[in-house]
Amino acid sequence: MMEAEKFSDTTGKSYNVRNEVTFVYVGETGDTLYQRNPLNLSRIRTRHNDPVAEHFYTNGHSVADFQVMGLEKLNGSDEYQKTIDQLWKRKLRKFKPYGLNTKD
Repeated sequence: MMEAEKFSDTTGKSYNVRNEVTFVYVGETGDTLYQRNPLNLSRIRTRHNDPVAEHFYTNGHSVADFQVMGLEKLNGSDEYQKTIDQLWKRKLRKFKPYGLNTKD
């Protein structure tokens, strides 16, 4: 299983949501990962209608399987950040059917 280095300043990061078995989703946030994780976990617990939450409450997974790994701190324009986000999705093969990301 891939290990991640820990970092503290997480604003403008690309991140990877995974479960114990597979990496399933690449996303980006303007918030810190510390701020973003409770939202993801809440959506799983409340059975929110989004691809990441649904994966964790319908495929035999649970909140206990949820893990996040920071990929890269992104600086620059929104357009640049979106481009890097798309590159990570392609590099890690997170577009359906291999992951939960959809092509934008």
